[in-house]
Amino acid sequence: MAFARPLQVSDENARDKTVAAAGDKGMQQPLNQRRALGDIGNLVGPFNTRCNVGKENATSNAVLTEKAAQILSQPGVLTRGQAAKAGVVLDAQGGYNVPRQREALHPKDGSSAPAASAAVVAAEAPKERAAPARAPSGKSLTALLQSRSEAMAAASERELARAPSGVPDIDSKDHADPLKASIYVRDIFSFYKRIEGNFRPSPEYMSRQSDINDNMRAILIDWLVEVHYKFRLMPETLFLTTNLIDRFLEKKRVSRRNLQLVGVTAMLVASKYEEIWAPEVKDFVFISDEAYTREQILEMEKIMLNTLRFNLTVPTAFAFLHRFLKAGIDPKHTQMAQAQAYATYLVELAMLDYSMLCYTYSMVAAGAVVAANRLLGREDDCPAALQKHCGYARDELLPCARDLAQLHSKAAAAALRTVYKKYSHSNHSKVSLLQPPLSLLEEA
Repeated sequence: MAFARPLQVSDENARDKTVAAAGDKGMQQPLNQRRALGDIGNLVGPFNTRCNVGKENATSNAVLTEKAAQILSQPGVLTRGQAAKAGVVLDAQGGYNVPRQREALHPKDGSSAPAASAAVVAAEAPKERAAPARAPSGKSLTALLQSRSEAMAAASERELARAPSGVPDIDSKDHADPLKASIYVRDIFSFYKRIEGNFRPSPEYMSRQSDINDNMRAILIDWLVEVHYKFRLMPETLFLTTNLIDRFLEKKRVSRRNLQLVGVTAMLVASKYEEIWAPEVKDFVFISDEAYTREQILEMEKIMLNTLRFNLTVPTAFAFLHRFLKAGIDPKHTQMAQAQAYATYLVELAMLDYSMLCYTYSMVAAGAVVAANRLLGREDDCPAALQKHCGYARDELLPCARDLAQLHSKAAAAALRTVYKKYSHSNHSKVSLLQPPLSLLEEA
């Protein structure tokens, strides 16, 4: 069969002659032997180290001579013929294709016996390879995880034992619903409470910014609330967006020109994390009036994720709010839906106010529940179940509840009214149009 293009082997033959001459000038390569065509150095460059064609690690136990050292330092592939001509001696343990002496099989008692057949050898070989591994010392991973789980269960039981008597079990009706995860929900929120300080932005980070201030932050979040409403995103996305913005501004100095870029990028990341169908980058380019390009948003996304070390699973105020509403408001109350909407309204108002960062997310959520109970006219505004699940006493929550009521009283006349207008609609029970709890305002 004829080739359309002849093989070029002249360069390889020249290299073979050079290598052979460097190894042993007295030896000449026979004419009937040629270099293997496996050398592709002319295409991808020479190899870093010479290797023996054949089995892996074939020269691991080789005894090298001075002549062999010279050849091994040259780039390329070392064949068996060249290794022999260069004086490379391979021992019987690691050499390539070296005949080994067959060992005779003997019975266990040590007496001589005829060699076993190939079938017997093949049957015995897997048994030798399948020798049982030695058990690791210490506890196994399963035992360790089980012991930790038992320790956490014992701690939960002790916590329940210390709880005031008569506290209702708010998860008793959820045991039949596997989606509520009633077995794990107490441990989940206990974990959230323990780690929320790790992802809480500093209440003083704005002092380290030279080109922006807290008023610009409020304008940005007020605009993002409107964008969130236009895109019809989940509430979790909005709260995660605010958390990402604050944590990023805490670690990076941002100019006022790029502040909106940080905001849309944070909402893009939060949407990818929380939403089933997240908005695309082109949607954020359009909603920002093409102030930034697609490439700028994607580049800021990389910077933000690397700055935050991809820590996106954070407990926000909205995550705590659902749990605390269940514990702090009577589900049989006729105005239960209104109380839930009012507490959510207060938490969203707190997002815009930079001074509210002095409170933890869990305290803001619990304070909103206290304010909602005051709005309903309940005498017990902080029931024992709420104190048990939020981990704060009533006296600790009252200052936060007063500040939230103050935000409500100023919302109607404020310059940033997006949240106020959002909760003035009937689908939110028009809670922004209600009078704030006067009892809390009088205590302030």
